[in-house]
Amino acid sequence: MLPSQADFLFTLVVFILAVLALIFSGKFIVDPPIPLDSNLLAMNSRVFPILILMGTVIVSFSFLLSAIRSKNIESSRMGLINVMNISKGLWRQCVFLVITITSALLLVTLGFITTMFFLMVSTAFLVGNRNLIQIIVISAFMPVGFYIVVTHVLRTALPEVDIVQKFLAPLIRLLPAF
Repeated sequence: MLPSQADFLFTLVVFILAVLALIFSGKFIVDPPIPLDSNLLAMNSRVFPILILMGTVIVSFSFLLSAIRSKNIESSRMGLINVMNISKGLWRQCVFLVITITSALLLVTLGFITTMFFLMVSTAFLVGNRNLIQIIVISAFMPVGFYIVVTHVLRTALPEVDIVQKFLAPLIRLLPAF
């Protein structure tokens, strides 16, 4: 699927904002109000937001680079087709922002894994993926894997509902201690 001009512009803005956030991370990311020692947290509280920002920079940069390399960026002329493509792309991006904000608001209530599952499923449909098996498998395993890495390996708490924690407890007990 070829990226539209709106997708390119949106990704460019995300890339610029993520780079600026990394540059000024000392001002944006504050230390927690209580000191967290190594018994509570395996890493500095600033590391996780910086990892997310770096991931955002890498993914957005790779998208921009692939779009430029494949010369899929439309010329600057603005015909009716270009305007329709931009408005369709902007609509998708607005829906994505609503989905993301809703997921952030429901994170504590529904827990990390459930929220990320719904976020990934809805985003997959929004970008045009219609392979239901692929969507469900990836949307189920990616959040679980990420949850295990963050909570078990990095020893950082993520919000999760009790039933999911009880379900994952036997699996996490099988993993080696870090």
